[in-house]
Amino acid sequence: MKQARYPVRNRRRRLKAAAPLILALLGIFSLLRLFSIYPNHHAQEIEPPQPVVGKVSMIYGNHSIYERGLETHREHSRRHGYPLIVLRRPILDGVWNKYAILLSALLEELQKPPHKRLQWLFWADGDTVLMNPNIPLEIFLPPPHIKDVHMLLTKDWNGMNNGVFPIRVHPWSVELLSSAIAYPRLHPEVDLYWPDQSALQNVLDGSPYFSSSVVYCPLRWFNAYMGKPDGSGLNPDSPKYLQIHPGDLLVHFPGTPPDHLNTTIGPYLDIAESHRAHWELPLESTGYVEETRRFWEDFRPSPLGA
Repeated sequence: MKQARYPVRNRRRRLKAAAPLILALLGIFSLLRLFSIYPNHHAQEIEPPQPVVGKVSMIYGNHSIYERGLETHREHSRRHGYPLIVLRRPILDGVWNKYAILLSALLEELQKPPHKRLQWLFWADGDTVLMNPNIPLEIFLPPPHIKDVHMLLTKDWNGMNNGVFPIRVHPWSVELLSSAIAYPRLHPEVDLYWPDQSALQNVLDGSPYFSSSVVYCPLRWFNAYMGKPDGSGLNPDSPKYLQIHPGDLLVHFPGTPPDHLNTTIGPYLDIAESHRAHWELPLESTGYVEETRRFWEDFRPSPLGA
């Protein structure tokens, strides 16, 4: 029986030696519980910065090529913290859904307190591919002191193109898009060659109130067209200033027939998905910083009614 006393003593010694460690662990556990019960007010006060821009698009149907294009926009949105709104079911007939989803997003933002609103919405058609996710959309926007510019558009050989554009979160934008949607009902006698685009153009042409708040920017900034079919360079048969260059934001394929989508858009999607370094230039290595600075420095607003 005496031999059994020594293992008991050894266990007691080990327990005594472990007691400080056990007490320390219990203390840490109690502190952790205390912090979990009493919220950290400083942590609650730290909120992510309010985004300035949200992106809007629409895709429905069975064109997987559009889904691949949308994924390039998702990556860009994740990188810069832009909310991305995508219409998946038609609201109106055909092309008018573009203005409908934009109106919905505008009204959603305008009902928020001003400090919680997005300031701009950036529309991109489904037939666009985001080529350089390093480019922030804010680089194109007018500086804060220019308050009466509410929409940025581009032009090609056919005139205004509304495939990609930023529009300010502002009552003016609600009025403009409402007027464009209503145009074919109010003017059924007018032939709209490109329905939504022609309606918008006619609304702008007929109203100094609207046209004076629109600025036309270089097309390559955010609405560039394709170069060579394989994306290997510029097409010599098309003006250089309309074609995408390595480092540019995105490429747009307006008017591409559905049966040519894969062969036309596919090569540029392959480039975007492979993240080639000479296409994904840092912002500072592109011409955007200097170009946009000069553009807005030289900008002079057109007087209402001019």
